Amino acid sequence: MSPKNEQAPRRPNILFIQTDQQRVDTLRSYGGQVCQTPHLNGLAEESVVFENAYTSCPVCTPARASMQTGMYPFKHGMQTNGYGMGSMVQELPDTPRLLSRQLEEQAYSIGYTGKWHLGFGPEMGKYLRENLAYVRFPDIAAGIKSMPTDVGYEGDDFSGHGGGGMNYPQFKQYLQDNGLTWQEENKVSGHFEFHYASELTSPIESTVEYYLTERAIHYIDQFRQREEPFFFSLNFWGPHEPYVAPTRFLDLYRDAELEPWPNFYDDNKGKPSIHQIKKGNTKEWADFIPYIKHYYAAMSSIDEQIGRLLAYLKRHDLYENTVIIFTADHGESLGIHGGLCDKSFFMYEETCRIPLIVKPAGDRAEPRTEASFVGTCDIHATILDLAGAGSPPRGADGRSFAPMLAGETVAEWPDCIVTEGAGLEAAMFTQRMLRKGSYKYVFNCGDLDELYDLEFDPHELTNLIDRSDYKQTLADLRQSLADWMVLHEDSLLKQFKRMRVE
Repeated sequence: MSPKNEQAPRRPNILFIQTDQQRVDTLRSYGGQVCQTPHLNGLAEESVVFENAYTSCPVCTPARASMQTGMYPFKHGMQTNGYGMGSMVQELPDTPRLLSRQLEEQAYSIGYTGKWHLGFGPEMGKYLRENLAYVRFPDIAAGIKSMPTDVGYEGDDFSGHGGGGMNYPQFKQYLQDNGLTWQEENKVSGHFEFHYASELTSPIESTVEYYLTERAIHYIDQFRQREEPFFFSLNFWGPHEPYVAPTRFLDLYRDAELEPWPNFYDDNKGKPSIHQIKKGNTKEWADFIPYIKHYYAAMSSIDEQIGRLLAYLKRHDLYENTVIIFTADHGESLGIHGGLCDKSFFMYEETCRIPLIVKPAGDRAEPRTEASFVGTCDIHATILDLAGAGSPPRGADGRSFAPMLAGETVAEWPDCIVTEGAGLEAAMFTQRMLRKGSYKYVFNCGDLDELYDLEFDPHELTNLIDRSDYKQTLADLRQSLADWMVLHEDSLLKQFKRMRVE
């Protein structure tokens, strides 16, 4: 037995940092060579870098709801962005299984700031799109509001998508209180729908990412005075479009020579026609370059603010006892495969694979990479495990990879990972993507399926779905997906078996 005066080690603080729509190749730890993120590079040198992390869904609301519930979208019901045609649930239900409520049970101080996108509240009635103008949503009729502070977090409530975050009254008040202005110049647009890029010529302190970091420091400063450990979730709106780039960071890339993506000139022969929904307005690489430069600059700006937050933790002796988890909800296309833009409707690596860098608490460990397949729901389970909650509630789809942080092997860890799709906006489209070994299989309901061998075709140029020499591989992968559906209670199983499993 330990001596009576020996105290048990303090449970770790947990800092969860999430970006929006970030490609893994923006980071050096994932092979990126152009985008400059020195602070995240430094963090990776003290962390476990997960090479094969995948989102539960390459769309904002579904992925973020999976983070809060530990379930795939087909279970939590937020299958597309809020108030979209394919979403069964519009406002995140407040249940005991939520990440916030589970952490409350462990007596953690829990905080949140930044993008939420899991509810609009009654004010959504003002913003309904034309094709939903005659729908009376029960959530709105009942006055339900599902903001972070409604589900247990201390922090900031930003309803809806946010569109970059610069139009919220809280941010505008921050600018006014600090004698700052928001000055966008040199706007470029036209490559895809409402996407645009611009240069922010006002001071760095006027950026949304600086503001969010200030808010994080504000709350953590309160939490560190308390006896209990804290969990804080910092959620940037960038580098998701609009690609607003501060001058100082845009200067890093103005003269950069950007080579076309290896799959930019894909002729898309033998590919699903549904991909064309996200086709941009140009096929010229030169037309994408300005957006990519602004995207990189926006990411570099975020990186500097992450560095500022990490410096705060070190200054107040919080860094060593804080688990830091950095990830994104999903990736971004930026012209891949002949000019695809945004996300959803295709399951390419650029949109489904996510960065996941985890610095453990305690003494500095040797950095390493982890090749196991992990996903959004596993991040949820891991946070609960690190906080002392044990296994997630029944029905959750994730497992804790916390032992991997200590270099341990987890028995019977799944040999595959799945990403779900249900379409976006007014176009509903059912998809399941399975990664197993070097293969990727995509079930596209109502369209052509896809099969890629990433060992020989890492840029997913050749769809092998009709190749006779891959017939057995395809059958095995389809059976693996059916087995996964059984294990995770995916209600698509019956239809999938009728259509694809012999």
